[in-house]
Amino acid sequence: MHKIIRPLFGLGVLALTACSQPIHDSNLVLDLEWKQDIYNLLVTQVADVDNFKFMVRQEPDYVNGSPHQIACIEVAEPLLPHKFFIANLNTYGMSEVHTCDGNYWYFDNLVSANKSRSFDLSSWQPVTGVDTSYSNKKGDEHLQLGLTSLFPLNEFKLTSQGRETLHEVIYSLRKEPVSSLVIYGVADSSGIYQENYTLAEKRALSVRDFLVEEGLRGIPIAVRGSVENRLSTPEERVTQRRFMIEVRFNKSEK
Repeated sequence: MHKIIRPLFGLGVLALTACSQPIHDSNLVLDLEWKQDIYNLLVTQVADVDNFKFMVRQEPDYVNGSPHQIACIEVAEPLLPHKFFIANLNTYGMSEVHTCDGNYWYFDNLVSANKSRSFDLSSWQPVTGVDTSYSNKKGDEHLQLGLTSLFPLNEFKLTSQGRETLHEVIYSLRKEPVSSLVIYGVADSSGIYQENYTLAEKRALSVRDFLVEEGLRGIPIAVRGSVENRLSTPEERVTQRRFMIEVRFNKSEK
């Protein structure tokens, strides 16, 4: 019986003392399922929905005169560094921060990848079997990844080796401030042009879907299918078959 009365007493105290407290947005004060609310918020932030874990480092509270309840959360995902987020339980907003220690709500604790980070080529981890080139032309800086052996001949379903390679690409990209991707499927000039074009486009779409499903959510990804001009020999046409991912990054505003 004691366990039942105790929370009711706590709620009664909240009601009786409300007039003496700072102005609060109290629509969630009585919400005893705030951990579920936090889970629902985090699902929109993480890449691996099935395997992430979180710990509430600072429980919901009104801090620094704020009318909103905020909490600080530590998030763990496989193969990625832990991250910290402020969760606003009134506005359902999420903001990444450097730490949940101390005055975690201070402005200088906020992480803004778009403004504070830019791509550093020296930090890029090469992927086995992927040709990498970087263009530093002003206004057109991008990384280009050339891939092979992603698909069986004349098919658009990824091979097991292709899936493994793309998993490694995803792992590398998730650590960088990626702003957008363009996926190019290039078919050779043998056979019927329209069939080759359709195959190239379907392959590009297959790669895009795989990248999104396996962790690159929230990044604009465009696809391009094309067919090379006709060459005379089979040996020449083999070299026309290419698959490329063009990666662009957030630019530092510092």
